[in-house]
Amino acid sequence: MTKTWFTADTHFGHARIIEICKRPFSSVDEMDRCMIANWNATVAKSDQVYFLGDFAYRADPRSTRRVFSQLHGQKFLIEGNHDNAHTKALPWSDVSQIRETSVDGQRIVMCHYALRSWAGLHHGAVHLYGHSHGSLPGTYHSEDVGVDVYGFTPVSWPTIKTRLDARPRPEQPADIEEVVVPGGLTV
Repeated sequence: MTKTWFTADTHFGHARIIEICKRPFSSVDEMDRCMIANWNATVAKSDQVYFLGDFAYRADPRSTRRVFSQLHGQKFLIEGNHDNAHTKALPWSDVSQIRETSVDGQRIVMCHYALRSWAGLHHGAVHLYGHSHGSLPGTYHSEDVGVDVYGFTPVSWPTIKTRLDARPRPEQPADIEEVVVPGGLTV
């Protein structure tokens, strides 16, 4: 059975990310080997992986291609700010700026950047993002799925859902079904 995974911000080949994000590695080689091993221990060859940006950073294109070829799964790229032409030219199944999918009946909107609003927000759609390396906390309907948040490994929807469900939800009057905001827009 095919499973779906989410991840972001590996920054393969980026030595300074160890210091910047206080990653527990002594070298970029150790970091890259750990993330490749974690990925392949989690993701089966037949699984799908949505990668929410920043796959590599200023890495040699041959090295980036070698890392990519070692990773299990059918891979989809949602572009990040550090995904250059070489990264986007890797054999991804698809490359996009923003993407939607559904897992176990849950509508999921993905972008490298955290959004304040997204399609389906008021109808239960959740938003997954990267970019912030764990510095921007999620909400009951949004989550950073980057490697700095999830132990340097891709994460599944059930694990994300457990985290979202544990967060407080704002209180909403039960009788409000729609709201008219300034300018006459109904949400």
